[in-house]
Amino acid sequence: MEKNKSKEVVVGVVSFLALALFFLGISLGKGFKVTSEDKLLKIRFPNSGGIQVSEPVVVNGVKRGTVMNVVNDNSDVLVTVMLDDLSDIKSDAAAKITLLEITGGKKVEIFPGTSKTKYDLKQEMNGSTPPDIAELVTLVGEVSGDAVSLVRRLDTIAASATELLADGKVVNDIRNTMQNASQVTGNLNSFVDKNYNKLENTVTNLNSLTESLKKAVDKHEPGIERIINDIELTLADARGLITSIDSTVSDVNIFVDNINTLTGDLKTGDGIISRLMYDKELNNKLDSTFTNLSILLDMINNHGINVNVRLGSRP
Repeated sequence: MEKNKSKEVVVGVVSFLALALFFLGISLGKGFKVTSEDKLLKIRFPNSGGIQVSEPVVVNGVKRGTVMNVVNDNSDVLVTVMLDDLSDIKSDAAAKITLLEITGGKKVEIFPGTSKTKYDLKQEMNGSTPPDIAELVTLVGEVSGDAVSLVRRLDTIAASATELLADGKVVNDIRNTMQNASQVTGNLNSFVDKNYNKLENTVTNLNSLTESLKKAVDKHEPGIERIINDIELTLADARGLITSIDSTVSDVNIFVDNINTLTGDLKTGDGIISRLMYDKELNNKLDSTFTNLSILLDMINNHGINVNVRLGSRP
């Protein structure tokens, strides 16, 4: 009995060790490394792209770790990977899910970046999932209807073009147009060849004329500037003269207004001048006054002035 029990214990221990070695071998085959340098890195993708746990993680094509976890998170997919070394991963690093082999499988490709700052493990790395073969096939299936329609339209266009060119008239017109264009080009070349020297002389003369004009402008620039200054002074004086003329015209207008007023008074009989000219009673009074004044002056001249002055009492 004891021997049987010891055999059972040995068999159990051996089975346990075999299972442990089996799982350890699977883990090592999948790329797990039990070292203190392993680091966990979180990458956020818009979708999983078919990536699964235990898929390889490569950095610039070199395997460096394994996918540990794939979960949905806030309409995105958060993938946790384990890398054996993060020393060359920079802050601008990015990740992408790509095909592992043409026959199947996926991998996470990490591009380490070029920044001088190291990557912070507390941050999530941005990832992208380019379309794979299945998505491309689906896309081709979606656009296949449009492709058929396009082919049919191309066939219609080809038939119309064939019908248009069938009678040969369009082809002849195109041929004639090309011949005319070729003839025009030949005529232009011939004209240029025959008149090349004249054209060259014309260009030379234009250059000489331009230089002469430039020299003339440079030579007479001070005189032109003085003339412009004199014109500006003359314009200033003309403005002053115009202002004086405006003032004189205003004075003349006032004088004319006064004359018009005087003329109006004469016509209507108003005013002192009109009374002197047309009022007989006033004229008689003035004549009498002047006569008396003349008599008084004659008396003063002949007899002098007798003045009786009393001071201090009344007469």
